[in-house]
Amino acid sequence: MTPVTPRHVLASLFVVLAVLSCPAADAAASGGIDPADPMVRITYPKSGLDVPAVLAAVSREVSKATGLGEEFVTYYWQTFDAVHAMGQPAKDKPLFVDLYVPGFFTDEQVGAMMSALADSLSKNTGLDKKWVFVHTHFPLQGQVYISGEVSRWDNYRGKPEKPLRDMADRAMGRFLFNDGAFVFQCLWRAGLIAAGGADLGEMLTITSQVKDYDKESWYQAWNAMARRVRDAADRDAAAGHAVSAMQQYFRATEYFRASSIYLFGSDPRGATAWQDGRDTFLKAAQLSEGRIRPVRIPYEKTTLPGYLVTPDNTNRKRPLLLIQTGLDGTAEDLYFILAAHAVKRGYACLIYEGPGQGEMIVKQNLPFRSDWEKVVTPVVDFAMTLPGVDPRRMAIIGYSMGGYLVPRALAFEKRIQWGIADGGVVSPFEGVMTKFPAEVQKGVDVPAQAARVDEIVAQEMARHPELNQFISQMLWTFEAKTPSALFSKLKRFNQADTMGKIETEMLVVNSSEDQVAASNAQSKLFFNGVKAKKTYMEFDASRGTQFHCQLGAPLASSERILDWLDERARPRQ
Repeated sequence: MTPVTPRHVLASLFVVLAVLSCPAADAAASGGIDPADPMVRITYPKSGLDVPAVLAAVSREVSKATGLGEEFVTYYWQTFDAVHAMGQPAKDKPLFVDLYVPGFFTDEQVGAMMSALADSLSKNTGLDKKWVFVHTHFPLQGQVYISGEVSRWDNYRGKPEKPLRDMADRAMGRFLFNDGAFVFQCLWRAGLIAAGGADLGEMLTITSQVKDYDKESWYQAWNAMARRVRDAADRDAAAGHAVSAMQQYFRATEYFRASSIYLFGSDPRGATAWQDGRDTFLKAAQLSEGRIRPVRIPYEKTTLPGYLVTPDNTNRKRPLLLIQTGLDGTAEDLYFILAAHAVKRGYACLIYEGPGQGEMIVKQNLPFRSDWEKVVTPVVDFAMTLPGVDPRRMAIIGYSMGGYLVPRALAFEKRIQWGIADGGVVSPFEGVMTKFPAEVQKGVDVPAQAARVDEIVAQEMARHPELNQFISQMLWTFEAKTPSALFSKLKRFNQADTMGKIETEMLVVNSSEDQVAASNAQSKLFFNGVKAKKTYMEFDASRGTQFHCQLGAPLASSERILDWLDERARPRQ
């Protein structure tokens, strides 16, 4: 893997968000070259070689050596007009190969293909391998074939081999993955460091043990660290080191949480890891001296789980911030994303999970519902009973799909003074449809087209790990057996007719490169549809806050969001 630099970090993130943002109706859907396949460009001096025969032989031999089908690799040949090498004109050397790898190869596969290309080209052109030069193009730029062997670019920048492999390959180099879903999740967890939800060294140790695209290794690495840190916290708690124990319980919570992310709904270990994370957070809460209190909120025939988080354990009157997540977050996540920062400013925070989220789907099997006012109104009822809460200064924030859920509730629930959507969502269905060919949207709710819709979605999920994770999560949390059934349910989640009824003053937050389910466009559409007093706030790349819900930068995000709220509900000191 390439060493971590700011340029490589941003480059990898652009790959992730670009894949999420691209409609799936690309070349593969209509024939021609598939941009997800490797391409090999060979550049050689003019010669009398039978180029078509050489390329055919290279294609066969590389396929045999690597196991990669001939149909997946595109080869093309170009010539130099003139070559001047080693201080003099050259007629038959060197031979340059540009290997374009889209991202699904491991380092080992890239190295094997480089060697196979060099061997075959040397054989079919008669050129000594020392004159064959192969290098890769974005996103895998770390390796190079030169002087007859596979090496790394860094060795030609004055960096010795051993320190690079000992440090970068085992730790920092593996922080970035070619699996876009892995990068997304790692960036999410790294953003929690500022609030104590992770530690960089522990994260790098975890990711050094994760194999690209290997979800089992992901689970094993994160879960092992979670147990290690939790066990250390238990020992510290027993020894009376309460602060160290609480800090370690916090980190273990999020490591358990990360370990479960690909197992929900399909593997019982997912529910176990979720429960371990919840139990660990409760241990931290017990050491918080009353600043974090678990609560149960009456809801229909059951209760919603939540936490009341306060600056201290007094009943002093404070403005209350209700905090909820969207598609795939938990109440524990929200503590680190916002509540830990908000209480430093004097706010009380009531974090809660609704149907489709956290415990409500893991243990109670309650899926998402479109009429989210039926969730928020009981939360407000409960909040009004809490000591130390000023009901005249109540705000609510929803993240990600919470940008649909919270505004939908505010169209009916009028007791909340300020609403925040990060980012706003008018129609989750329309956003999701941007990931698929038009044929999918046209086929939704057409029974005769259901099988074809499911087929296309399965193909796109197989090609894009991020999309696979996104749709798999929705199938589970919306209680849908097939993509076509999921999309039919999603169509009911639409606030085109309700957002104009919102009377609460709104802050609509956006991110300049947020293309998760067309979120950037959805936020703008929502902001334009709101008739109440409103503010638009967009984050950009100047401070690394350009991704979905300012992923990876919750501290920078919360600063601006809470500044906006301070101007309206500033806690009285």
